Amino acid sequence: MLTKIKRQDCLAQYRSFPLRSYDEDEEKFFYPKVYKNYILVLASKSFTGHVKALGIEMTKLTKAFNANTLIFLGDTEAPWLYQHNDYKPVREAEEYLTANKIGKRFCGALQVNTAELPTFVKHLAWLTRCNATLSNFNFTDEGQTIVGSICKYGNLHLETLNEQADKALKSFVGNSKFQYGDSNSCYNEFGKTSAISGRQTVV
Repeated sequence: MLTKIKRQDCLAQYRSFPLRSYDEDEEKFFYPKVYKNYILVLASKSFTGHVKALGIEMTKLTKAFNANTLIFLGDTEAPWLYQHNDYKPVREAEEYLTANKIGKRFCGALQVNTAELPTFVKHLAWLTRCNATLSNFNFTDEGQTIVGSICKYGNLHLETLNEQADKALKSFVGNSKFQYGDSNSCYNEFGKTSAISGRQTVV
C-alpha cells in the first residue's frame, strides 16, 4: 500500500531527508550528518531482472531494521509525475503511480509498506533511470536510522546515521545478495555504450 504524506508534514516529522533548492540561481543543499556511506550492488543479467531483485532485497533490508515501511521523498519540490516518458517501462511506472492516486502535482512523500515495496522499487528504479529531470528520490526508515536512494544505474546508495544502524546494516549485507561496491560500480552495465536506453531530459 502507498500512503501519501504532504511534503511539509513529512519534512516536519522526518528531518533526515536530503534537500535541494535554488535561491537566485544558486543551488543549495541540505544533507544529514551520516555515520558511514555505502554503495550496494547486485549481480544481474538485465536491468529488468535487476530491479526485481533490488525490490526483494530492499524489502528484506527494511525488515532487518524492524521497520514496516520506507518513506520516499524527492529532494526538490518537483512532482513525482513531472516528466512524461513514452518508453514502455517508464510509462508503466507512471501508470502505476496514477493508479495509486498520485496526481500530476503531488510532490509529497510516499510511505510504502513491505508488501508493496518490491513493486514500488521496480517502478521507481525505471523512473530514476530514464527521467533525468526528476528529483532524486531518497528514502528513510520509520526510525530514521538510514537514508538511501537508487541511482540511475540501479545501485543502492545507503547511509547509516548512527553506529547501531551501521552494525545492523553490515550484519544484513553479510546474509543478503548485496555486495559492497564503490564509485566505479556506477556505470551502464546493461548496455553496449554509456548511453541509457529510454533516458530523456525535459528542458
